[in-house]
Amino acid sequence: MTRTAAGEADRADRGLGYAVNGPYYDTIFPEQVRVSLTEALRRLVSGAGAVAEIGPGTGVFTEILLELLGPDGEIFAIEPTRIMRAALVTRLSRIPAAADTVTVLPEDALEAEVDVPLDAVVMFNMIMHFSPEQRVRLWRKWARALHPGGLLIMESQHPQTATAVPPSVIPGGTLGRHRYDTLARADVVGENLIRWVMTYRTWHGDDLLREEAAEFDCHVISDEMLAAELSAVGLERHPTAPEGIQAWCRVREP
Repeated sequence: MTRTAAGEADRADRGLGYAVNGPYYDTIFPEQVRVSLTEALRRLVSGAGAVAEIGPGTGVFTEILLELLGPDGEIFAIEPTRIMRAALVTRLSRIPAAADTVTVLPEDALEAEVDVPLDAVVMFNMIMHFSPEQRVRLWRKWARALHPGGLLIMESQHPQTATAVPPSVIPGGTLGRHRYDTLARADVVGENLIRWVMTYRTWHGDDLLREEAAEFDCHVISDEMLAAELSAVGLERHPTAPEGIQAWCRVREP
């Protein structure tokens, strides 16, 4: 059975996937990716009103979006995975501006509802969990949620074809005496489907103290495939989107 975003939330409740990833998430999130995605948001979302962030995880970019909103803006943070939602709410509860601005929704992206037209829908690190059939519903739903001129924003996916990705180490951060990194690889498990195997490692100096692995089945979505799907629901590519960012503007009814 293909895993979906809702399926990943269920797996996390059983101690798999994001249940393993969650305790490490902020320490292993690649700094270069954090910086590039933050800069993309600053360019595309500054001054926005209503924004939906789908799959915010622990709130790494929810906090950035809060800084970028216009004076009457609000955020709908849609996070179905309980362990991630716990971290998200904890982060937001410490930010005074979030109290009247951020609404956390526990539904998945195909079920959550917002009742205002959106200036932007942000989907970082999550669309790979949806099958082609589910993406048809996903794009249509959120394209309709945008007001004319609103943006759908995500990153280009890696890899662009269903090919194995050899093991590589992604450096992470440190907490006190420990440093963290991720050993990542991907195996081909089906047509346009790969399985990422992520091993989260805790080090004290050069001594490996602990490692925990999680697997995620991910649909491969090339930029060309994405363009065809988004064009079909009335979206048009943003002409000045930063490199590596897929930003699509609503120009007609889905």
